[in-house]
Order: sequence, then C-alpha cells, then structure tokens
Amino acid sequence: MNTKILLIGQVYAIAKKMYKEEEVTYVQFLNKSENGGVEIQQVKLTDKSDSATIKEGINVKIPVKVSSFENKMFFTQSEPILKS
Repeated sequence: MNTKILLIGQVYAIAKKMYKEEEVTYVQFLNKSENGGVEIQQVKLTDKSDSATIKEGINVKIPVKVSSFENKMFFTQSEPILKS
C-alpha cells in the first residue's frame, strides 16, 4: 500500500537558507488552529525547477514525506508541485 500526503494551501512566504554551501528553498504556509492560534508549516523543496517558479500567494498542492525529530514534524517535497 502506497500512501501519499499532500499539503494543500496558499503559499504565505518563501524562505531561502544556506546549508553546507548549498541554497535550500522552503515554502511556508500559515496554519490556523481551532483555538485561534497560528503556526507556520514549512516544506523543504527538493525540485530545483519548482524552487525557481514558485511564488507567494499562489494555491498549490505539494506531495510530501514526513519525518520527525525531537517531537517536531518536518515536511519534504516528494514529487513535483501541483498548481491549483
């Protein structure tokens, strides 16, 4: 059985960071909780062509794989972005 997870939403911001002398791009979404709080969900992009074409404010579906470390969840792109 192969399960796919999609993060669907509007791109809030794009963050670029340097890691081991390589630029890494993250897409950020705002996630509103039921109790009125807000947190930022961040997805690490692995497809360089998606990194170059993604823009703030567009609606997207990003296939992701999920990992965790020290009780935090991390999302990494697993397939090309689907634009809505």
